[in-house]
Amino acid sequence: MILFCLISSISFSQQAIQVKTQGNGQPILFLPGFANSSHVWDETLPNLNGNYEFHLTDYAGVNGITPLASPWLENVKKSLINYVKSNDLKNITIIGHSLGGTLALYLAAELDDYIKQIIIVDALPNTAKLMFPNQQTGSFSYDNPYAKSQLEMSSEGFEQLISQQLNMMCKNKKKHSLIKDWMVNTYRKTYVFGYIDYLNFDATPYLEKIACEVTILSATNFGKAQSERVYESQYKNLKSYTLLFAEGAAHYIMFDQPDWFYTEVNQILADE
Repeated sequence: MILFCLISSISFSQQAIQVKTQGNGQPILFLPGFANSSHVWDETLPNLNGNYEFHLTDYAGVNGITPLASPWLENVKKSLINYVKSNDLKNITIIGHSLGGTLALYLAAELDDYIKQIIIVDALPNTAKLMFPNQQTGSFSYDNPYAKSQLEMSSEGFEQLISQQLNMMCKNKKKHSLIKDWMVNTYRKTYVFGYIDYLNFDATPYLEKIACEVTILSATNFGKAQSERVYESQYKNLKSYTLLFAEGAAHYIMFDQPDWFYTEVNQILADE
């Protein structure tokens, strides 16, 4: 059984992140995806075997935290570096979903002395390259018609847009309302401009610097062969990693294939 201690909240760099801590033992830093709450890990924590100190991260503008001015992602990155160093979190494991996985790659390269291993949950170093293969990295502007339309969209229209996206991102429909609440309650400018920051962030140059163990858990909703091609292409500069496939899972692997997810994460943690 995991023993939970008193939850404490710590904020860094003008509230760019807020981190709640639970438990005692080896540290694990959990990073949620874009516009997602740290509560995405609620069902994962009690299913992990062993004694761990959980560090559960939320981002500015999400989950009720006061938003920040742009560049949002740059402030989040700096805050995560400061958090790990300030708390001297040596031998830490990072588990990151989506944007959180991309950030885990960045942290693994920049904090080599602190990181034991990272577990990437359906995340790429360069998301924009998959979505917009012909657009130059870093060229996405805040001032574009699509961003403007999202900023001006009614609450009802925005909720409908998120609902449509969730049909592709999560097969477990029981979780749709939960995820949708996180996204629609994200501060709108954070959602719009923060996602542009995400598209402009390419962690590929950091891959060659990563020395720790890396395990990637990939969704297979577009086919295992397609997923394998994408991951092998994007991670080709990473010298060593293990790639595992969650059969029948979309982007939210922890919701679509929870038992598989818990088993694999426990095995990865036990092997180290």
